[in-house]
Amino acid sequence: MARNDTESSPKPLVSVVTPSYQQGPFIRETIESIVSQDYPNVELIVVDGGSKDETVAILEKYARRYGDRFRYISEKDRGQSHALNKGLALARGEIIGWLNSDDTYWPKAIPRAVDSLRKHPEYGLVYGKANHTDRNNQLLRPYPVDPSVDRVRLFDVCTVCQPAVFIRKKVLDDVGPIDESLQFCMDYDLWMRISAKYRFGYIDEVLANSRLHDDCKSMKQYFSVGLPEIIRSSLKNYGTVSNNWIIQFIAHHLPEGPGWLMEKLHSFRLFGGGHRIVSSNRFEDGWAPPGYTLEINSDGSPDAKWLLIEGDHLLPKVAKKAGDLELTVRVNGRRLQETKTGEGAFTLKIPLEGRADSYSVDIRANTSFVPAQLDMNDDRRRLSYRVNGAVPLTQAGMELYDVLKEDPASAGHWLVKHRKSEKKSRRK
Repeated sequence: MARNDTESSPKPLVSVVTPSYQQGPFIRETIESIVSQDYPNVELIVVDGGSKDETVAILEKYARRYGDRFRYISEKDRGQSHALNKGLALARGEIIGWLNSDDTYWPKAIPRAVDSLRKHPEYGLVYGKANHTDRNNQLLRPYPVDPSVDRVRLFDVCTVCQPAVFIRKKVLDDVGPIDESLQFCMDYDLWMRISAKYRFGYIDEVLANSRLHDDCKSMKQYFSVGLPEIIRSSLKNYGTVSNNWIIQFIAHHLPEGPGWLMEKLHSFRLFGGGHRIVSSNRFEDGWAPPGYTLEINSDGSPDAKWLLIEGDHLLPKVAKKAGDLELTVRVNGRRLQETKTGEGAFTLKIPLEGRADSYSVDIRANTSFVPAQLDMNDDRRRLSYRVNGAVPLTQAGMELYDVLKEDPASAGHWLVKHRKSEKKSRRK
């Protein structure tokens, strides 16, 4: 039976929380790695999201075998972060382990963590070495753990392996619950929050295996979900983002094109610029009418310098006699540009001059068509060209766009040279 001893006891209670969903092939091995620890005062709390595989049957067997040392819930939840918070609310221990239902502890992981926390009351958490393993829990490679992690180091990279971490419960109570808006980097966000108040301790032993397989989030969602969450979490905790994360984001999404990249980076406000497009008459499928209008709210921001538009002149593909596309651009009623483009992709760089609270952009095209009149379909809209993207940019943002368009391999060098992260924000 687990006892709720205090940390002054030689054997304080350790609560291990395991979120789970549809992990029947792995969860038995996860549980065995916990209950077989050479440590007498452990409770395991499994929070299952209503699995339909063999998970619940496995959990019921362990509940009968271990009684009060093993508790589980199986019900629909709002995802892994919600499940973790439910488990933490049930935890009675002074020390918390978080082991996902496809990961495993190494022998002596728990006693080593307890020993380190007892010897070092200044540590808010301890972490150790870890391995990446395959579906069969066979070694793939060591996890790239950094033995000297603090708030400054965490700004640039996450080298703390979540299953190899043990945290004081009072620290979790202090920094707040798992952020349930995150479904990938909630551990990294938690480390950032803890590092603002507490020291991390390192254990020079392998404590856990992190299993990589086709269904795990680390394999499937790092770039699509993980990196955007990392950027948002860094902005929340530091007020800025390391160039390391931006370079990774750019490198993965280069095939999407420089305009797409700048729209995404602008949405994170990584280059200043509180200005945004508040209205536009572009159609949902990207087509623009011959009178394309946009309203931009700059909030008086002095760095609102450009409106970037990427488009395609497609009319020659459907009307052989169609000529060049001629565009006349006005900003706040003042004519600024007249451009001409042939068939295919084009780019407009429209200067946003002065320091106005808002900008009204009007782009008039010399040519248009109605698909229904050309017997293409029953679409009766009058269309002129397709707009693939429109984004207001700072001067730095436009410079990066040019780099991405002309020499994308040098984008990392440009960032290091021209974008300096605020060191003071890292230490807050």
